[in-house]
Amino acid sequence: MANYTSEASESPDESRRRAENYAPHLNATVWFLTAISAIFLGLRVFVKVWRKRRVRCDDCILVLGWIALAVSTAMITLCTTFGLGRHGRYIRPEDLSNLLMTSYFAGFASTLAVIWSKTSFAVTLLNISEGTTRKVVWFVLISANVVLGLNATLQFVQCWPPSRAWHPGAPGKCWLGIERVRAYNIFVAAYSGATDIVLALLPWKIIGHMKIRKKEKYGALFAMSMGVFAGITSFLKITSLGAIGNVDLITMVNLFIFGTAEGATTIIAASVPILRALLHRQEAPP
Repeated sequence: MANYTSEASESPDESRRRAENYAPHLNATVWFLTAISAIFLGLRVFVKVWRKRRVRCDDCILVLGWIALAVSTAMITLCTTFGLGRHGRYIRPEDLSNLLMTSYFAGFASTLAVIWSKTSFAVTLLNISEGTTRKVVWFVLISANVVLGLNATLQFVQCWPPSRAWHPGAPGKCWLGIERVRAYNIFVAAYSGATDIVLALLPWKIIGHMKIRKKEKYGALFAMSMGVFAGITSFLKITSLGAIGNVDLITMVNLFIFGTAEGATTIIAASVPILRALLHRQEAPP
């Protein structure tokens, strides 16, 4: 709710809090992350076309992941026009519902970006794995989609009618309390990070036994292990999940930054191995 106290009668500390606005910082950060991931994805597709390689299922899924990330970033920018980046008490009441509704859609799109980019890398691994390793990849792929997919869905079914979530005073009921929602999001972030690390380590088993030059082998392993950074980003996101249910909406800034970083890092991590493989092979099967 907005504070209508006269600005002339405010204390210096109150005036400072009223003037705080992290919207420019938020917009610059999320668009930078989205642009960097777009560059890596664009290079991946360009190099494939340049080397006359087929665009496969994993490429298409990754493109969908980036589109979801871009939609999320655009929705975050829309949120800033409703006051996101400022302390909650200084956001106009007529803007609050629009901000909350837009933030739910931004979070939904952000989760889709993570799901699809993670799926893309898993599909890539399925193309080069076999036996037990292939079963592990399938388990990670299916379980990550279920866990993250449920998290995305819960944003719109935790209250009935769904609009009750962004109209706190409207008639309706929320069957999940804030503490449960926050706890599940912590679990999701931890599980997502763990799956990133598992997918990043599996290439050591797949490529480790191949009879290729050590320099080429370690270069490929390093490139395919970039997912570790996506996992670290997901774990760091846990520190910002206290924003869920927090009445001071300025805390959502870090949550959106880490959410965008998670999707962008996963897209980059999924693009680097393909870029390296294509640029370091003079001849490769179509």
